[in-house]
Amino acid sequence: MVRNPIHIWFDFIDPASILLMMEIEAAYADGDSWAHRAPMKWKPLELRPPPTPLTGIDDPQIALLWEGARRIAVDAGLDLCPPDLVPWTRKAHELVAHAEIQDSMTAHAVRLAIGRCYALEGGDIGRVDVLMEIAIEHGLDRTETKAVLDVDRYEAQVAAMGHQAAEANVTSTPTIIADDRRLEGFHNRTALSTLLGT
Repeated sequence: MVRNPIHIWFDFIDPASILLMMEIEAAYADGDSWAHRAPMKWKPLELRPPPTPLTGIDDPQIALLWEGARRIAVDAGLDLCPPDLVPWTRKAHELVAHAEIQDSMTAHAVRLAIGRCYALEGGDIGRVDVLMEIAIEHGLDRTETKAVLDVDRYEAQVAAMGHQAAEANVTSTPTIIADDRRLEGFHNRTALSTLLGT
């Protein structure tokens, strides 16, 4: 049985990360015991951090991410809607860090909403106004949240996660580390239960 926190490295521009979020959320909602057994720590790993040039969905590396995710989404009955532009995700991760100050449930809901906005609605989650809509929908204070995002209050915290990932030999998303075990890429409930439920 996994008792220590489960670390899940992810990025919002990786649709497999978002599909994994939804798979785990569905398992949690259905009462799967492994999804309730140990705390899950979602850790941001920016795949294209600033000042990496912005790119489009036709970038070969990005296209490969979406190609694999589309097959997974079909099995889950989901329609992916990739945006034309691949944004930097630092502000989105900063918003989640800010939501954590309120509570972990709010942060989790905000994380899911950002993921859905990007992968299912084609939203530009690099834009502060898009992130502000999500923040307000989930009960975060408008004035405080705007100030936090404007001054990059959690920029250093998010950037530091990249160093932590390197120390843990994490180079891709999603990557799940549970004690001395790890899974890379998207995995369904059966595989997750095998890793996390024993």
